[in-house]
Amino acid sequence: MFSIRLRTVSAALSVLLLAGAADAAPKPKTEDPVAIKAAAASPLSARALEALYSGRTWKWKDGGGYFSADRHRFIAWSQKGRVWSYAQGRWYATDSGKLCLQAYWVSKTGSSSDTTCFLHREQDGVIYQKRSLGGSWYVFRNNPPRPTDEAAKLLRGDRISKGLAIMKAKAR
Repeated sequence: MFSIRLRTVSAALSVLLLAGAADAAPKPKTEDPVAIKAAAASPLSARALEALYSGRTWKWKDGGGYFSADRHRFIAWSQKGRVWSYAQGRWYATDSGKLCLQAYWVSKTGSSSDTTCFLHREQDGVIYQKRSLGGSWYVFRNNPPRPTDEAAKLLRGDRISKGLAIMKAKAR
């Protein structure tokens, strides 16, 4: 009888400890100062993420992606030498600071669906960002913003459709 009670109490304590850990704020796994600051920051709301990305093109080294305000459509293209790809899909934001791109990518070698998500946190006007899976936190936008910020690569308007049309023509 004693052993059954001990197991029951032990199981109950385990559940309580696990439940408490699930609600805890994200803790940095290293002594990385940016990760520590990001952990102390608050997630951006869906509304804040939409204001940041909607109607803008995120320019990348070898292409970019456009976040349409119209039905959250997402289009992108990338080209490195003769290797190219393009994507069409949707984007969405959550109140937990997550921005996700769900797109169907096409290239010379094939096609596939992919979802990529980024986490965003903000404190004192500084926005931190990282890929949701396996990424490291970095300063996305300083306060005050700097020309070298990644957020400075978010340009107003659609700068992707023209390149996308060229990529689609190459795919035929």
